Amino acid sequence: MIKSNRKFISEITSKLKELDYHKNDFENIDNFPLNSKQCLYVIDWQDGKVSYQKDIDKLLGYRADEFNLDTVLSIAHPDDLNLIKKITQAAVSHLINNICLNLEKSSLNLTYRFRKKDGSYVKLLRQSSLFEATKNGKLKSNLSLLTDISFIDNSNTVHWEFNAPHIEQEAFKQEIYKEFNSFFTHREIEVIKLISDKFSTKAIADKLYISEHTVYSHRKNILKKSNCHNAADLVDFCYKIGVI
Repeated sequence: MIKSNRKFISEITSKLKELDYHKNDFENIDNFPLNSKQCLYVIDWQDGKVSYQKDIDKLLGYRADEFNLDTVLSIAHPDDLNLIKKITQAAVSHLINNICLNLEKSSLNLTYRFRKKDGSYVKLLRQSSLFEATKNGKLKSNLSLLTDISFIDNSNTVHWEFNAPHIEQEAFKQEIYKEFNSFFTHREIEVIKLISDKFSTKAIADKLYISEHTVYSHRKNILKKSNCHNAADLVDFCYKIGVI
């Protein structure tokens, strides 16, 4: 279940309230080299705010007072927003609800569309990692590096990878996509995966030992069920719901 930004931030800050932590110095990132397609920021989950930012205005157009935590959690493209919220909330919760983790080995990488201040969208790679930890091993703050990758990827597809100690990747993925776990049948998923691999109808039929007519029927039902108009739309949709 996706929580509102206000509720999620409130729950996280209350769990971290008054915990001692290992302080890091912003001087360590003041001199971090950025190119013209990059910016970075630090989210302090204990205080519920963006505690540091660099070149956000240059890449996204937001002033420092506009780029707050609610903005960070809300500026994905509307088609991507729910998925981004699910992934972010699940990852942060894991790193806060589990103590004594080796947080230095934890990272969350996402590619998705960010909304700039002027209303346009840009495809970014967001690489998030530990910045500060509490003394009992919980995430206190994280640093996120944003890189404009529109010149190599202007698709609508969301890609993500979460790495953390003591996490079962498949179980984590199933939790993110659980509302879609039964969306397609097993056979339909087989067909979808072959479509994404550029198999023709005949090749799919040969691969699955079924008739071409059956493949046509599956394709028709899959497009109708997903409300997609073609194979490209279907592949994008299935990436977003974790089918492929």
